[in-house]
Amino acid sequence: MKTFILICLFAASIWGAKIDEFAKEVNYLRDYNSALKIAKKEDKMIMFLLVADYCPWCKKFERKILKNSSVSSFVSKNFIPVVVDKKRDQGLYPKEYNTPLIPTVYFIDPNSQKSLYKSVAYMKKREYISNMNKALSIFKKKAK
Repeated sequence: MKTFILICLFAASIWGAKIDEFAKEVNYLRDYNSALKIAKKEDKMIMFLLVADYCPWCKKFERKILKNSSVSSFVSKNFIPVVVDKKRDQGLYPKEYNTPLIPTVYFIDPNSQKSLYKSVAYMKKREYISNMNKALSIFKKKAK
């Protein structure tokens, strides 16, 4: 029994999401309400990333796409990014953004708090940049 428990703890430490570390590394917020205040002040959309500890596609998306320098600089210039864990942070973000499909990124208008665009699942860098541009285009049209 001890061996089984040790194996489970070891596996959890290896495959755990470490969302806080990821957020620090790419300079994403971990609190939706803080992101909302900043987004209103700076007149930027919220890029709301919903992930989970157990999701290998979430980890791949973080590692291969979101940590990419061109994506990271585009995000910091145009959005207020926030990342939450679907399970651990439940109740700390609007319930309408809880979905079974992860990773999911919602591009949220800070004034209405409505999603203007949604990007679901792991995708290549080029496709994700295209999605970010679509979200920005919608936001800019709405602002006019």
